[in-house]
Amino acid sequence: MSNRTTTQTFAWSVAILIPALLTFAQDSDNPNGPPFKIDVIRQSLVMPPDYSAAVSGTGTRSTALGDRWLKIETEFDSAPQWADDVQLKYYVLLSDGRDLRLFVGDVTYVNVSRGLHHYSAMFMHPNTIQRYGNGQVQAVAVQLFYKGQPIDVSANPPTHERWWDAYQPTSGFLLSPQQTPWSVMSFGRYEELKPTP
Repeated sequence: MSNRTTTQTFAWSVAILIPALLTFAQDSDNPNGPPFKIDVIRQSLVMPPDYSAAVSGTGTRSTALGDRWLKIETEFDSAPQWADDVQLKYYVLLSDGRDLRLFVGDVTYVNVSRGLHHYSAMFMHPNTIQRYGNGQVQAVAVQLFYKGQPIDVSANPPTHERWWDAYQPTSGFLLSPQQTPWSVMSFGRYEELKPTP
């Protein structure tokens, strides 16, 4: 291929690519598009941070499954330049082998900037998981609200059914990172919580 042909091909590629990129940029500011999108929710049973070991070097870390917290982390995207009253409502379904029990909790954020890869999280104490779920989690779901309006929802395992509407909710057992051993580490990763009056 000659240099002239290569230059012409490159020029055509640029001529096609630039309008496509401009269209994408305009679409991201599209007022008719969704202001937020949940990308993924991740759930895992995790050990709490061992601060005693970090400070004194003498901590002893347990590895028992019964000492593991449920951590649910949500990754989402935001289209507005700045947004307040971004609420994520968490649902956790546990079963003790006889009864199913639904736990709910929510966090509300302010000063959420436009962009990708925003993070939110909720935790559940190990004793709650052991008592009501025999150490197992049946399902989790997260709903995102903006200014009180439902915007997006995601569940694990994935489903089109709103199973969380079929159970009487129990609140108070899902905790924000600031209410857990992760409070010290949470400020750099998660969005800014709405101040409580």
